[in-house]
Amino acid sequence: MGKVRGVRFSEDEERLIEEFLRKTLCWIFPPWRKSPFWNSSRSRRLISRLLVSRRERSPEMSDQFRENLSSPDTKVIQFPLSAFRQFEEPKKPVVLPPTPVYDELIADAAKLDRLSKYPCSFDYTIYRDLELRYKDKPIRGGIVKSNPFKLVNAHHSCQQCLYAFEVDTYGRGCSHNCAYCYAKAELTVHGYWNNPIPVPVDLNEIRKAFYTVFETSKKSKWRSVMEQKIPLRVGCMSDSFMWMDSKYKVTQEFLKLLNYYEYPYTIITRSDLVARDDYMALLRKDLCSIQFSIASTNEELNRKIEPGAPSPKRRLLALEKLNANKFWTTVRINPMFPIYPDGYFTNPDFVWDGPIPKFDFSSFEMVDEIADAGVPSVIGGFGRFSSFAMNNMERATGFDLRQLFNKEEVYKSRRDWHFSDREIRYYYEEVKRRCVKRAVEFTVCYIGNGEDQFWNTQDLWSNKSDCCNIKNRVSSFKTDARQVPFQERLKFGSNQCSTPVNPKLLHTPLGPDAGPCRSTKLSIFPKQPSELQP
Repeated sequence: MGKVRGVRFSEDEERLIEEFLRKTLCWIFPPWRKSPFWNSSRSRRLISRLLVSRRERSPEMSDQFRENLSSPDTKVIQFPLSAFRQFEEPKKPVVLPPTPVYDELIADAAKLDRLSKYPCSFDYTIYRDLELRYKDKPIRGGIVKSNPFKLVNAHHSCQQCLYAFEVDTYGRGCSHNCAYCYAKAELTVHGYWNNPIPVPVDLNEIRKAFYTVFETSKKSKWRSVMEQKIPLRVGCMSDSFMWMDSKYKVTQEFLKLLNYYEYPYTIITRSDLVARDDYMALLRKDLCSIQFSIASTNEELNRKIEPGAPSPKRRLLALEKLNANKFWTTVRINPMFPIYPDGYFTNPDFVWDGPIPKFDFSSFEMVDEIADAGVPSVIGGFGRFSSFAMNNMERATGFDLRQLFNKEEVYKSRRDWHFSDREIRYYYEEVKRRCVKRAVEFTVCYIGNGEDQFWNTQDLWSNKSDCCNIKNRVSSFKTDARQVPFQERLKFGSNQCSTPVNPKLLHTPLGPDAGPCRSTKLSIFPKQPSELQP
């Protein structure tokens, strides 16, 4: 390569320089020997001069240079670090703002990791990320929802509910944002609904409850309930399978925990996330029942009334997948919406001035779509709606639902809008008739419509032991919340002054030959299904 600044390279050095240039330049100018850069004698002299200069300044350069060349796996030789170390700027350490909530959570989690046998794999940094994200504009109520468990059957509206032991993995909102949601009505008043997003619960509270009850003999508020393995209802005030869980994974970790302690649970959801492969792999057929809420298969109205929820078509496809994998599934037509004004089907003297209004949301025909997805069971639950929900639905659809309600029946529970029991019974019987035709089982959810409906509709239940139709279908469901004594129920709620609606019937056994079933079955309907159109 000749002389550079009076320095002659030895044959070894010249070979090393040529090898360095070949390996360095081959990825820039392939083929390297044909490149104009290599064939330029001036360029070669400049590179050689640079190498000599660096060798003189840095004694270790030559050794590092030779070490790189001697490596058989080296395809491209990086320029020695000592050659450009002087140009580097010192890196400033990254200092994050304080995260006291996350710090406390991670400390509690570390303690539980030491004490509990449950192998938790949850990534708690989701709480830190939330705390940092909303540092300047805090979430109302904080980044964590506390008190994930509830036992709600001290309330007069659901004292006969079999699955009143509830848990939410998210709170203070729901991405589905359904117009008729009762939780939305309650939380909006206090400014908590989606302000600005739903937040995850404190997973440590759930872990601690299971650890204390099943791994220690310490006192626990939930011991008497959980030791009986009273099934948990997953998803109440918020949907636990909102798509945000694919990022936060709180529900995923909760499913792992339920499997570890072999605890039975029923999932109530509007989300097809539950049927995604990674979630379905966590579900156990002997522990879980999966119930999808589908109030309508009208895609257009669903987009308006349930704007954030997956479409009915996606839910039915998810059900089809779950059914193919032998999970016990149910569709809840709940809330079931009125189609025509109250009395249209059952009042022989029904008269309406002008065109009869029709709300084409819920329909009897949707039973066929549900059956086509292979769903073995349907639950009907007629809606009762607050004025808040009525206003939301009118804004969403442009239809005033109030015109369908009989003013004499409206305020059965002081603040909610109700249909008459006789008309509701017609809807249930028509859905039941269509279910029988398609070999689909049917039961009724009475919640919100008075305890009389719990007893008066039992003749419609396919499973006389369970209005949710899970017992004798999922092997681990042996107990239910009805067996919890009323005084014990009061410990878990704010209804400390509640009394049983009917003390004599509070714990009456259910079954084909038990319970005071007082059917109000209608023997004659003024209008048959073929006469439904006005």
